[in-house]
Amino acid sequence: MQSNMVNISALFQACGIKTEDVYILETEGMYPYKQVVEENWAYYTAKALQRLKFLLDKEGKKIETAGIVGICSGVEGIALARVFQETLKSMIVTDIDEEILQGTLQNLKAATQGVTILPKVGLFCEPIQKTNIFVDLVHANIPNLPTSGGEDLSKGDEKGSFAPPNYYEKYNPKEQFIHFALPAQYAYLQSAKKIIKEGGTIIAEIGGRMPFEILEDLFAACDLEMQELVVGFKKQTEARINFSGYHKNELEYGVCFEYYLYEESMSFLKEKGFQNPDFQFSTIQIKKWLEPYKISAGEALRLYEEKGIIAGHIVQLLRGIKNKEKNET
Repeated sequence: MQSNMVNISALFQACGIKTEDVYILETEGMYPYKQVVEENWAYYTAKALQRLKFLLDKEGKKIETAGIVGICSGVEGIALARVFQETLKSMIVTDIDEEILQGTLQNLKAATQGVTILPKVGLFCEPIQKTNIFVDLVHANIPNLPTSGGEDLSKGDEKGSFAPPNYYEKYNPKEQFIHFALPAQYAYLQSAKKIIKEGGTIIAEIGGRMPFEILEDLFAACDLEMQELVVGFKKQTEARINFSGYHKNELEYGVCFEYYLYEESMSFLKEKGFQNPDFQFSTIQIKKWLEPYKISAGEALRLYEEKGIIAGHIVQLLRGIKNKEKNET
């Protein structure tokens, strides 16, 4: 298996996190780190974790034990250890690929100190549940698109975009979540409820390509109170496979996904003083601003293939909090 060392220090510097140079071992099956910081999901994760720490400090809570689902190369785990370095004692990390997890463990041990790392192979939060350990925080970046059989899931970019339906079917997601490519997110949230401490935080990292009301319904269906941590705007990487995948759902279910012309949208957001990501503006506000630049997945695919025009999408880091009364009924 091919591998190379990648310097990810710029990501932490962009977040204002002081650190020595940080390198990770990146294997062929890992989702690739992008040299443009804002093209990495882990950048938005790190910013959301910083915002979460601010909120938890105000709430008088701390993070001692955490879980990360779909850890891949380990960048999110390194960010978590940096942001919560004063309190974090242990981290359970999971991935469906045992070979990748071995490389991840190497990355985490090299870049974190004083944190016990427990690696587990499996889906969603199921391997954490088997440990009988309850955590203060669980985070996941879950692939949304259902596999059609033509994808090569040994490649990091496709594995990071597609999930076989049998992963989530046993959780019986509602039809509207299937239509909007959210059944794996539903399965993650349902599994996360079983391993989170009372008052703990579940973080879902979602590309906001669907109406905001669908995400509100998603959290409500899992009996979770939803809170926005940060909202960002990101160029669609792996453009062709993602546009094609979401357009397939558009054709099959008659829904419409929400992309935005990238250059025009970024220019407008900068004029508005938007920091990428930001917590002062809501997703609803951002969507209102960008309405003139909105296009469907099908239109995004056509523009990309015919003219090389790139579309972007909203990035949402959402906090789920257990609703004690609902979960006890």
